[in-house]
Amino acid sequence: LEVRWIRDEFSETVHHYRNGEDLYGEQMGAYVGRTELVRDGLSAGSLDLRIMGLRPSDDGQYVCTVKNADAYDEAMVDLEVSG
Repeated sequence: LEVRWIRDEFSETVHHYRNGEDLYGEQMGAYVGRTELVRDGLSAGSLDLRIMGLRPSDDGQYVCTVKNADAYDEAMVDLEVSG
């Protein structure tokens, strides 16, 4: 299983997860040390991304892509940071 969260505006990786491991090599510098894939729901199909220390610059569209041996799908999420 491979899950990738991408900032749509920049087409850069926010978080990358593959075969049980978080991969940080391609992660945008602004997100280093601030993201985690919430694994509790993986078996039920939940691909929630947790971003710690939200900033106004985190506001925007994110794309989640998921693929395994025989399937691919993606979804778009709008994050609105207020305050």
